[in-house]
Amino acid sequence: MKISLMTPWDNAWVPLFKAEIESRGHEYRLNQNGSDVYIHGWASGDTQPIEGARNIYFLRRYELFAGGLHRIDWSKVDALICVNSWIADVAIRILESIGHKDFPVHLIYNAFNPALWKYRQDRKPNHKIGMACHVHPKKNLPLAMQILMALPEHYELHIAGEVQDPCTAEYLNELGKNARRKVYLYGHIERGDLDFWWEQMGFCLSTSISEGNPNNVLEAMAKGIKPVVHSWPGAEDQFFPVFHSVKEAVNLIRSQDYTPEIYRAEVELNYSKDNIAKAVDIAVGP
Repeated sequence: MKISLMTPWDNAWVPLFKAEIESRGHEYRLNQNGSDVYIHGWASGDTQPIEGARNIYFLRRYELFAGGLHRIDWSKVDALICVNSWIADVAIRILESIGHKDFPVHLIYNAFNPALWKYRQDRKPNHKIGMACHVHPKKNLPLAMQILMALPEHYELHIAGEVQDPCTAEYLNELGKNARRKVYLYGHIERGDLDFWWEQMGFCLSTSISEGNPNNVLEAMAKGIKPVVHSWPGAEDQFFPVFHSVKEAVNLIRSQDYTPEIYRAEVELNYSKDNIAKAVDIAVGP
């Protein structure tokens, strides 16, 4: 059987799909037509279902708000896989509104290879708070700054990600300078270098207003770094505890509860390549 993975980006799960598909004796293909099965990595509408083949779509997050679900011919799609329980509920409501009441929607979290991330059981908290994210309003970086301001002055905020909104970058730099707080913007860091970058950090902070199932948090946890995650919709099903206020975030950072072995165990249990196998089961059968 020929199985095509359709994705415009070289995401962390691409090699995992290749390995899983080939281990079952199927032919793996990347962004190629003429296949028996198509696994569409994003429900953006950029790729349309292929007539006469089996089509599976992933819905991760941005497609929901960019109108992707309304650009796909769902009469030719066999199943939808969501990576966030709240997003799955919204997707079901949207599909019902356009006449697909009993459409199969599955919840499968993202998968990555924890072995690619150096884990240290003896890791200790420090004053460096890391965020691997674009500098963009949806990442809610003003909240990150409010958390930094509420912490003692020796804490630092380190952000690895492309500056997509220069206004937000200026806000971070000026507010940090005026308040005598250290804020570091690194720009985009290649995936192969992120392991070293995370090695310096004591915490992984996520302040987003919306996420699907963020790999940046999972990768930090794989290293044994404590996650401090805002309560965006669906977060409480993925991470515990999550924070609802600046005070709660500060308490999580200053708490003596720091358990690298638990953070690593959680990602190994819930976000492993087994999730890829579940998705391929839906696409081609177990």
